[in-house]
Amino acid sequence: MSAPTSQTRDMMDGQGGLLLGPHRYMLIRPDALMGLFARLPLAERDAAFEAIAASVRENGAKSAASYAGMGLAEADRLIRTIMDTAPQLGWGKWSLTYDEKGLDLSLHNSPFVAGFGPSEHPVCAPVCGMLEAICTQIFGKSGSAVETACASQAVQGQSKKYQCQFRVNA
Repeated sequence: MSAPTSQTRDMMDGQGGLLLGPHRYMLIRPDALMGLFARLPLAERDAAFEAIAASVRENGAKSAASYAGMGLAEADRLIRTIMDTAPQLGWGKWSLTYDEKGLDLSLHNSPFVAGFGPSEHPVCAPVCGMLEAICTQIFGKSGSAVETACASQAVQGQSKKYQCQFRVNA
């Protein structure tokens, strides 16, 4: 283990916590987190993925709200902040766009794929939860995120690229 970077030191609160603004974070190995899901039977795994997506949607909305104001007028600023912040928090590199119907995300180097490994099913449920929180922030209504392709499902040796697409329900 090496010493924390200056960025991590700036986040340390001196009490054992890491803060980004008013929000507490923690560092956890992706394989430790995703190992929980991998150890569950498939039916329970699906329920657990739904639960973590809902939790990230609820709590991610608090973070998104602190980055920028509500609505389409603030969408560019919010999306830029999220794309800058996601890799700093270990969530991979995000390329996020929007139109009047919703959001599209292309995520490279997903920590959830890195932690879970090969899978027959998408594994990036936390990303879908965050996209749903962002949708509510921008459009003022909830939507449903769908991961349309996941690198965990890719043939070994292929790019670790996947797209998680989100659209606001009509």
